[in-house]
Amino acid sequence: MMMKNIPLKLLFFIAVLTLVACKKEDNLVVQNDAFSAKVTQNVTLPLTVTSKDQIEFDLLITTDSTSTLKTAVLHLDENELHTASASADNKIAVQYTYALDKDEVGKSLIFRLVVADEEGRSVSKDFTIYVQLAPADIRITIPEDAPAEILDNETADFNIAVTSENDIKYIKTFADGNEITSLTKETFTDPKEDSYRFTYQPTAADADKTIPFLIEVMDVMGNTVRKDFALNIKRSQTADFTAYFDVNLGAQRSTAHGPFFNAANGEVYATTGSASKSGDIDLIVFYSGSSRAYNITSPTLASVSEFIYTAAAYGDDAMINWPTRNQTLIKKIPISREDFDLAAASDIASLYTGAAGAAEESSGGLADNNVIVFKTADNKYGLLYVKSRSANANTGHLTVDIKMQK
Repeated sequence: MMMKNIPLKLLFFIAVLTLVACKKEDNLVVQNDAFSAKVTQNVTLPLTVTSKDQIEFDLLITTDSTSTLKTAVLHLDENELHTASASADNKIAVQYTYALDKDEVGKSLIFRLVVADEEGRSVSKDFTIYVQLAPADIRITIPEDAPAEILDNETADFNIAVTSENDIKYIKTFADGNEITSLTKETFTDPKEDSYRFTYQPTAADADKTIPFLIEVMDVMGNTVRKDFALNIKRSQTADFTAYFDVNLGAQRSTAHGPFFNAANGEVYATTGSASKSGDIDLIVFYSGSSRAYNITSPTLASVSEFIYTAAAYGDDAMINWPTRNQTLIKKIPISREDFDLAAASDIASLYTGAAGAAEESSGGLADNNVIVFKTADNKYGLLYVKSRSANANTGHLTVDIKMQK
């Protein structure tokens, strides 16, 4: 009943406004049928900024009508910020930078662009940008002369410059993810600036490793900044063993890593071509579907050639076709990562001979942090530490560290 009282022209005007409001374009709102303009953002305006940012307006205004453009004025809260005039080719370029400040945090700034033609007609478009709080400025500067490498009998000792916009709450150091509590600092002469002393004395277990460090700084507002660096620790004395770190040994269906390990040189071999290299293979990896675990075995273990690396699956490279199958004897032993790191060649031999139980041709199921000690056909002793497993599947792989007697 009420719609009967609304004039037809007004209904048409409402429909036009609805269409304009629903179109998500850069066209300016048309004030009348005789004048329209289009805004192109050469640099896309952000929807949100921080109080430390600047807003770059880089706009090009054109018109498809016969109107002659005159000016474009950028406003904020009814205040004129910038005026640009039309060029000879009837275009207006608006280039303006707006610097934000802390007083605008939490506000939505509505910038209005008003474009006028030579006949005094105008159209306008709004750009709404929300201002959020910028994270506090915390800077961690590691000196250029900080060492990247030291011997295991040396000490890394240098100062790290820390500056903060807010008061510093603490500075912490982490080595390989573990906090070095002796280096944690929570009291500062100048709460906004500190010369933080970093020192590190390697342990024997660090030799031949690259240690990742992380410096973490938190201010009193809870803002946290981290910076990482690494130290390569070289062995000061000649080792009587050879170490192979982060060796990936694939299961039988792995396409990324081979399952066969040469203990003499640390090489890993794929199944393809393995028959010609069989005399150099000391350890074999496979995944057992029944026990749902990875196993490391001797090449002489009968079940591996009968059921895993078979002629049906691998053709000429099946283990039954290998001209040589070295025997490696294995014992699983309960030692820690630290014990593994500290073990010298003589310790490896002692771990093998002193381990309870008879040596086997298989490790049995392996989990993360398990250790096996083994003796190759060349009477060389080795120690293997399981670091991780990619997945419990015959397409996955083990990542291990290995030490071998020279």
